[in-house]
Amino acid sequence: MARAGTLAAWPEARVARAMRAWRRGAGPLEPWFRATPFAAACHYRDRTLPIKHRDSPPRAVETLLGLLPVPERHTLWIFDLPGPLALRLAYALRQQRALTAALAWNGWYDPRGVLDGREEISLLLALGAKLEHAPARGAYLLLDSSRHAEPRSARLDNRYALDEEDVPTFQHLAAMSVKRACVWTWSTPAEDLAAYLAYLAGRLPVMVTADIARRVGHDG
Repeated sequence: MARAGTLAAWPEARVARAMRAWRRGAGPLEPWFRATPFAAACHYRDRTLPIKHRDSPPRAVETLLGLLPVPERHTLWIFDLPGPLALRLAYALRQQRALTAALAWNGWYDPRGVLDGREEISLLLALGAKLEHAPARGAYLLLDSSRHAEPRSARLDNRYALDEEDVPTFQHLAAMSVKRACVWTWSTPAEDLAAYLAYLAGRLPVMVTADIARRVGHDG
């Protein structure tokens, strides 16, 4: 019998409901919302993983929320933050500003991997279950900076880098009437993101706020 409060109590249909709740409202950014982390949850080897979250957001989330401007439909927001913090921010933005995160995450989590996904899976499911009826009126691109986590010995290397299919092109952005981009990164933009931002800067104004960790703290 599936143990309540653990991943074992989350069959594929229940995981899919959480995914749809996160994805609802992604609008024109929906093609970049990845099902990969949810599929990884369905196949995760540790079915005893607790599925829970703390009620109050981390201080880093509250601080970061205070730094954000008012959303503007011609501006694409991009965040590149550590997975757990990114999900807590995404939940807060959905609840407080009705903004949906297009989760451009390709991490296939494994308890033996560099990206073990224990916190991410728990938050994706626990928070997703609370988003089913949350309003959604806008969207932004959310990246997981943990994709470049430091490797650990004797660990499966399941890290990844962004490629051209993970982010929208000029043509896609023009179709969305995007005229500028605002970017927040946890540290200095990694090589893959830096290349994309340089690409965007060839056609659009791009404002990058780097090293957010120094401004909001490290409790994410």
